Amino acid sequence: MNIIKKFSNTTSNVIFNIINSVLVKGIAIIVAFLTIPAYIKYFDNNVTLGIWFTILSVLSWILNFDLGIGNGLRNRIVTTLAQKQEEKTKKYISSAYIFLLIIAVIVSIITCSLSLIIPWNNVFNVSNTDVSSADLTFAITIVLLSIMLQFILRIISSILYALQLAFIPNMLSLLTSIILLIFVMYSNAYLANHNIIALSLVYLLAVNLPLLITTLVIFKNRLRAFRPSIHFFDFDYAKDTLKTGSAFLGLQLEAMIINNTSIFLITWLLGSIYVVEYNIYFKVFSLVSTVFSLITVPIWSAVTKAQSEQNYLWVKKTIRVLQLIAIIFSVVQLMMLPIMQFLFDVWLKENSINVDYEIMILFSIEQSVVIWSGICASICNGLNELRLQFILMTIGAILIVPLAIVFTGILGGYYGVVLAHTIALLPYCIGQTIWLEKYISKNIIKVKKEAILK
Repeated sequence: MNIIKKFSNTTSNVIFNIINSVLVKGIAIIVAFLTIPAYIKYFDNNVTLGIWFTILSVLSWILNFDLGIGNGLRNRIVTTLAQKQEEKTKKYISSAYIFLLIIAVIVSIITCSLSLIIPWNNVFNVSNTDVSSADLTFAITIVLLSIMLQFILRIISSILYALQLAFIPNMLSLLTSIILLIFVMYSNAYLANHNIIALSLVYLLAVNLPLLITTLVIFKNRLRAFRPSIHFFDFDYAKDTLKTGSAFLGLQLEAMIINNTSIFLITWLLGSIYVVEYNIYFKVFSLVSTVFSLITVPIWSAVTKAQSEQNYLWVKKTIRVLQLIAIIFSVVQLMMLPIMQFLFDVWLKENSINVDYEIMILFSIEQSVVIWSGICASICNGLNELRLQFILMTIGAILIVPLAIVFTGILGGYYGVVLAHTIALLPYCIGQTIWLEKYISKNIIKVKKEAILK
């Protein structure tokens, strides 16, 4: 800790969050690797397991429909807290909670009603013999309600990011994973497993209880003066947060289309049985981008703070460090390929698969591109520069589905979706990197000129 104190306050906060996040994520990675074999044992076939992965993937998209309020609130209260504007902070927080509560209630009524009439077996391309339509509908409705609760409760994560306590949301995710793992392992040992409804109920509790408890603790202690209250609701503040967040919403939706539709596309184009092998590869290779995201998450709010102080030199140095780390991560990932079969065998034991080096190289390239896009996103979001991001992500969102259809047809496997995802991200990575270099250099020169004139 004494070493950390030698850095600037902004850098110290970032390093503190990264160290804690890495420690938490290290445990989370172990839990994640234990979870896949446990899930394989829990479900009696890969079709049902593929459906479960797809349900979580598809319904989690709804979390992006908070109208960007979470990210808008995050950027707003970073400034109000730094400037000690208590009245504004209270109004921003209260307005965000109440506004999202109203939206969540309306969306819950609509989506749950639709869930009961949608033929989910047709949507997920699965027969009634694999999963009954009643069980599938009930499970999806439960997970849907869970997502709606998160809709409100995860505002605390945006507040924690603004407080530069980015490692705490990672701890909450870890706790959720541990609860699910314990349930699945206990069911495998003592209860009747392959019950998708029971797993859905546990998922609802595992995701939302940690968020609820954290919210109560934070507002009872550190943010006692800023507890949400109907008396501090102000539509103008809600509208301002919505205005700031609406641009983020557009980016969230496009990022969702590009980055979170792979499992759905595989299920739609090939069948849910192929999702399991994809998920095994993805679980391993996404470790690189997952670990890297631990670095970029606290960078966002730190960049916002640095911009308010016109410290663009710090931003430039941060970009260079992130780019160097990204290159190192990508090279190390490729160097790990020769031992992947051994790692898969140790991890999955009798359920192990024979690795395909061409597929692994493709996953390595994909995750390298994801890492680079993460650098651009964290810096530009922190700078609140969203226009070009929106344009470039729109291009990727338009490309992803037709590319997936074409490449899946040509290659005849789920790796066509992986290739489509990689290519869809390239316009954003290239265009945003060029723009960011010009923007930072221009502002460094501008700040220097202003300093000379003073």
